[in-house]
Amino acid sequence: MATSPKTSALDDARITQFGLFVEAGRRLSRIMETSIREQHGITGIQFEAMLRVGRSPEHRMSMSQLAEQMVLTSGGVTRLIDRLAAAGLVVRVSCPEDRRVQWTQLTDAGSEKLVAVVETHLDDLDRHFLSAMSPDELETLIPVLDRLRTHCTESHAGVAGAETPT
Repeated sequence: MATSPKTSALDDARITQFGLFVEAGRRLSRIMETSIREQHGITGIQFEAMLRVGRSPEHRMSMSQLAEQMVLTSGGVTRLIDRLAAAGLVVRVSCPEDRRVQWTQLTDAGSEKLVAVVETHLDDLDRHFLSAMSPDELETLIPVLDRLRTHCTESHAGVAGAETPT
């Protein structure tokens, strides 16, 4: 007969707090992913990559920077960029100063697609994220999330991303 785990540990408020955070993030991600895929024919992770590249100087970013920011392995980001390149949304550009470095750069078609997807994304953010919070709550949330991101990045520097896009 199996013994039951300590109930007090299972009911720990920290587990509930983190679970709510994870569940809310997953639900928001699913809503936004579905909206982007249905309206624009790309995945949420493809949009995120294009957005990061598009917000970078000269609309290009090194593959290693992109992998680090998206918490992906080098193989995962390579497959992601291969799919975007096949769709004509990005190109790979060699760095003239260091031939080992490959940049990802938006194409004209990629820039146009990104602008359209951003409009949808902003509408989704207003409807599903921002509308759920007061301005005061949002003013508190953003620095907390930034601090959490920084803490996780610093305390786990060098840990390869576990996720790879499918």
